[in-house]
Amino acid sequence: MPELLGFSAHWTWIWCVFWSSLFYGGGADLGVAMGATPAPSALEPLWLVSLVANALGIAGMLALSYVRTPLAEVRGLPLVGGLLTCVGTLMIGGLAALAPAGVARVAYLVGSALTGLGSGIVVVLWGEALAGIGARQTIEYSVAAVLAGALGYVVMMLLPVPVSQTLVALLPVVSVALLARFRSRLPWAERTERRGRVQANPPWRMMLIAGFFGLLFGVMKGVMAPVSADLINLRDWLNILAIVVGAVALLVAMSVLRLDFDHLTYQVALPLMAAGFLFLPLHGALSVVGTAVHQCGYEYFYILIWAIWPVIAQQKKAPAGWVASWGMLAIQVGQLVGSVLAAQASGALTTDLDKAMLSATFIFVILLVAVTLFANQSNWGVVRPVESQGVRDPLTEAVVSVARAARLSPRECDVFQLMARGRNRAYISEELSISDETVKSHTKSIYRKLGVHSHQELIDLVEGSMRASGAMGDAADGRGARMSS
Repeated sequence: MPELLGFSAHWTWIWCVFWSSLFYGGGADLGVAMGATPAPSALEPLWLVSLVANALGIAGMLALSYVRTPLAEVRGLPLVGGLLTCVGTLMIGGLAALAPAGVARVAYLVGSALTGLGSGIVVVLWGEALAGIGARQTIEYSVAAVLAGALGYVVMMLLPVPVSQTLVALLPVVSVALLARFRSRLPWAERTERRGRVQANPPWRMMLIAGFFGLLFGVMKGVMAPVSADLINLRDWLNILAIVVGAVALLVAMSVLRLDFDHLTYQVALPLMAAGFLFLPLHGALSVVGTAVHQCGYEYFYILIWAIWPVIAQQKKAPAGWVASWGMLAIQVGQLVGSVLAAQASGALTTDLDKAMLSATFIFVILLVAVTLFANQSNWGVVRPVESQGVRDPLTEAVVSVARAARLSPRECDVFQLMARGRNRAYISEELSISDETVKSHTKSIYRKLGVHSHQELIDLVEGSMRASGAMGDAADGRGARMSS
C-alpha cells in the first residue's frame, strides 16, 4: 500500500531528525559544529529555525489553497517539497558536521530552514490526501504508519551514523513519490477537491484547539525536553515508545469505546498531556518519563486532528488542503510560541517550588479549557470517527461505484465525474486544462467501458446506481442539467 509506506517514511524522517542523536547532539548540532556546548535548557537551533520555516511554508500552502486545489496537483509542488526537505536534511547532517566551523554554521542554519520549508509542504500534501479517505481510515492508516515508522526508527539507530543520515535524507523524496502513486490510484471523487476560490470561513474552533495543543507541546519542548547528555538516549527511546502507545490508545478509544471527537479530545488527549506536567518538578530519569507521558498525549491528539479535517471539509464544503493548512499552521504557531516562551522562562525556574507552581498552573489551564470547550460542542465534535466515511455526497458515491466497476483510469474518472454532473465538453476542457480532442477521446472510452452511447444514458446510469443505494432523495443538487455532448 503506497499510502502506508509513504506515510511511514514521513514519520520515520520526523523522529530521526527531531528525536534522535543523529541530528541532535551527535556532531551535527550547531553548537557542536561551532565548538561550543549548548546549555541543556536552550532550544536546539534546528528545532527553532526549522519550526519558523515550517510555519512559513504551511502559510504559503494555505494562501495557494485559496486559489488552486487540489494542492498535490500543482505542477512540481510535491517534488519541490521532497527535494527541499532532502537537501536540508543532508545539510544539517554530514555537511554541517564535516565542514569548517564557519561553513558549518551557515550550512546548518540554511539546512534547518530548507528542512522546515520543505516538510511544511509535504505535511500539508499528506493531510490533503488522507482527508479523502475519511476520518476512520485516516486514524487506521496513521496508526499503522506510526508503528511502521517506529520500526524504521529502530533500524536507522542501528546503522552507522553516516549511512543513517543519508537514508533519512532520502525519506522525504520516497514519501512524496509514494504519495503521488497513492493519489493516482484514487478516482477523482475520492480526492475531495473543490476547485475555485474558497468561500468558507476559517475553521476557528478547530484552529483554537490545535493551537492550544501545539502551545502545550511547545512548552514541553522548551522546559521539559532539554536534558543532560547522559539522558538524551533514554529520552528519545521513551518518546518513541510513548508515540506508539499514544497512537494505539487512539485506535482503541475509537474502535472499542466508539467515542466522538469531543470525548476523544477532552476526556483522553488533554488529561494525558496534563499528566506529563505532573513530572515537571522532578529530576533525572523521572523528568524524562514526564516528557514521554506528555508526548503520548500529544501524539494521540496529533493523529486525531488529522481525522477531524475530512469531517470539517465535508461540513464546510471546502478543499481538504485548505482545512489541513489551517490546522497545521495553528499547531506549528502554537509550538513556536510555547517553546520560545518556555525556553525564556526556564531560566527563572530556579527551585522545585517554581517548577511545581508552573506545573499546577498548566494543569489548571488544561482543565479549564477542557471544561469550557467540551461544554460548547461543535458540529464535528459529535461525530464518531468509527462511523465516519470519506468526504462524499450521494452522487459522488454513485460515481465512485460505477467508475470502479467499469475500471476507469484516474483521468477518465476526472472526466466522468464532471459528465455525471451534467457538464459539457467545453466546461470539462477548461476545468481540467485539457484539449477538446482529449476530452472527446476520454468520452468515447468512458462510453465504451460503461456500455452507453450518449451523455443522457451516462447520467441515467449514475442515477440508477443512486436509486439502487437509496440515495436519490439526498442528491437533487448533484443531478445537473441534462446535456448531451
